[in-house]
Amino acid sequence: MKHSKFIVLMLFTGLMSCKNNNREITKVNHDDFKTIHSNFKIKSIAIENGVLLDAYKCEEKVNDVENSIPLSWENVPEGTKSLVVVMYHYPKKDDKTEINSYLLLWDIDPETTEIPYKMASKGNWFMGGNKDGTAISYTSPCSRGKGKHEYTIGLYALSETPAALPQKHSLNVDYNVFMDALDSVKIIDRTTLTFIDSN
Repeated sequence: MKHSKFIVLMLFTGLMSCKNNNREITKVNHDDFKTIHSNFKIKSIAIENGVLLDAYKCEEKVNDVENSIPLSWENVPEGTKSLVVVMYHYPKKDDKTEINSYLLLWDIDPETTEIPYKMASKGNWFMGGNKDGTAISYTSPCSRGKGKHEYTIGLYALSETPAALPQKHSLNVDYNVFMDALDSVKIIDRTTLTFIDSN
């Protein structure tokens, strides 16, 4: 009996180990990427002076789906075949071993110049899972802790849509899958919008 319990314990430990390994953060990080084309910019009417307006915080959840932040951009670099958008936040300041993603979009036509409020899941592109992986949705910042919380929205101009990303909305696309896929194609340029949600 003791031997059987030991085997079960070892199997359980192994399963837990595999599960944890699957949740390791990707090593792909573009925080140090310097925008090549200075006129390639992304902005949002939801952000003023680097701060997220209250009207766009803590959006109401309906079946885990939330209204998405309005975005627009200009001067997409020549040669761009596909655009992607990612929004993320490091919950522990100065610790990049943990990361939360709030928006994952890919296969955006380079002729596109904006995503209106509430429309991130309704365009001719594809969307990944929300922060908790429970729905195809954007997740709005809703920081409960006191202080300032920094978020980054990255817009990438790519040579092609990464083949590793499906041609459909998918809950299987989380931050790790998304970033690893970007590492498989040429990044023509990247521009970012960083803002604060403060309490």
